[in-house]
Amino acid sequence: MQPPLRLDDLTWVRPDWRDALLDSLLRLERLLDGVQERAFRRTVVRDALQSLSAEALVATLVLLVDRARQGNGRARAVLQELALEPTVYEQMPYARVKAAYALAQAHGCDDVARMFISALDDRNPTADQAFTGNDHMDAPAGVRRSAARSTDRFKLDRLVHDRDHRVIAILLDNPRITERDVVKISAMRPTRPEVLTTVARHRRWSSRYRVRKAIALNPSTPAPIARRLVPTLLRQDLESLMDTGGVSAELRQHARALLAEREEPAGRAGPYRATVDLSGEDDPDELEALLAQLGGDTGTGA
Repeated sequence: MQPPLRLDDLTWVRPDWRDALLDSLLRLERLLDGVQERAFRRTVVRDALQSLSAEALVATLVLLVDRARQGNGRARAVLQELALEPTVYEQMPYARVKAAYALAQAHGCDDVARMFISALDDRNPTADQAFTGNDHMDAPAGVRRSAARSTDRFKLDRLVHDRDHRVIAILLDNPRITERDVVKISAMRPTRPEVLTTVARHRRWSSRYRVRKAIALNPSTPAPIARRLVPTLLRQDLESLMDTGGVSAELRQHARALLAEREEPAGRAGPYRATVDLSGEDDPDELEALLAQLGGDTGTGA
């Protein structure tokens, strides 16, 4: 396996760039660390990356990934924000994203190249993929958003089929919505990637194992989010992922590698523990405790 790339491995990065790139990234990390509101965090990251050339963008992301691998918490927070907000790249000019993807691929920056895939793929969606309406409620988006706040169970049952992420965002906050509803939203096919991203970002529902599993196994989930969720799955669900139609070959390989890593010499595999935060919380101890319980009440029926 090729060792992870570092900034010094990028031949196009001039010596006078290195300090400037690091200073810029450190400013972004510090700024993001002081922002708690989710919408503002996305804006901070977007604004920091928006003006970069393809070369500077790839170099910055290589540096960011390297710092995260070394255990830097602030770098991991920026990477998490990019995983939760793949639309950051979609808001960049298509030609720049395409050039950055080609550059990352050509130099073996696989981790970085994968970050751009959803932005490239989503530029030419099919009519079904682009649909943001609701086959079960023929009403304008504004009417459906209003209905998502109601207590009418008849309407709520139909709104779980909605493919407008703005409707789903309101629905997720409705106290009448149950975990079963959210699992149904997360498992819906076809659906929009933005819907699944909205669920994955939700402070309440993203902590539920059955919800995370449904998102990870959904082929419409943006690749960065799916890659972060797969390591939190139990063995039987990793095996299920490998048999799920529509899941990318890369994700299957990731699941296969995780299963191999969990094999113990004595042939006994204990509960797997991983740390991932998709809820917007910044308390790793709380999440670690949650994931440690996955071998118990996970709602998987195991």
